Amino acid sequence: MTKAQKSKPSSSTTTKSSATAKHHQPIILPQARPKPHTKIQCWAHSRTGIRCTSLIASREGEPIPIPYCARHLESGDGALKVVSHPFAGKALVARYDLPAKYRLAYWGRRGKCATSDKEDRAISYYPPNAVTGRNTDPKVDGGRTLKTNNYNGVLNPENTGDIVQFAACPGPNERQNMRSTFQYFGKRNGDIGGLEFVTLMAVPKNTQLLHWYGSDWWKMRGVKRCDVGTGRYPATKRVPKVDTNQELKEEADGEVIKGALCGETVEIEINHIKSELMR
Repeated sequence: MTKAQKSKPSSSTTTKSSATAKHHQPIILPQARPKPHTKIQCWAHSRTGIRCTSLIASREGEPIPIPYCARHLESGDGALKVVSHPFAGKALVARYDLPAKYRLAYWGRRGKCATSDKEDRAISYYPPNAVTGRNTDPKVDGGRTLKTNNYNGVLNPENTGDIVQFAACPGPNERQNMRSTFQYFGKRNGDIGGLEFVTLMAVPKNTQLLHWYGSDWWKMRGVKRCDVGTGRYPATKRVPKVDTNQELKEEADGEVIKGALCGETVEIEINHIKSELMR
């Protein structure tokens, strides 16, 4: 065997290396909530799962900017991806396994709200406090500044690089796995703004990101809500409510069958369970 032959990797080694690279699963960690009036690290990851190191400063004098650098404002967070959906058009899914409390930012250009007969993915905008950068105020009932006197138009993601707009609403047999925190980014009457979302649980790779749109959204558009999960891109399922009394009854029935099969008397166990049912 020549020296050149020795140095050449075998086809099996190459295949193994390719398979390892293909199935590489980076560890995605939750990001910290940014502090006002400071430079913040971009929240996004590359498509290979590496956290972006770019630092972001205020763009329009706002206390907390949208936490994506210019590149990721245009391309979106690489830890997520937009895919085709059989009836919803597009859907947002996890490119990699995401942890609970992973933060995402929806963003758009501020403007007027379109009528509900037109398709739009805009959300209402409630600018945060100009000093604290938060949407909380102890002087306001409920603590949140989501009041009519704080409304400042809508954020429209059309013709932007925002990808969170494609997160669907869970159907009747599904549940949301992320939600809005009511932490807005930007400033009153600014050009752009954003809204923070956070995952409520670990989201496996290729699972859809879902959040509740609100019952009025469906009523105003005359659209029937339905399940959105597919075989390739599943949705988080709703956990059925457990009927404790039914469980105890089934347990009692099980003991009767077990006693009959084993030829043993189980009256004590049955009476104990029945007493639990009577409570």
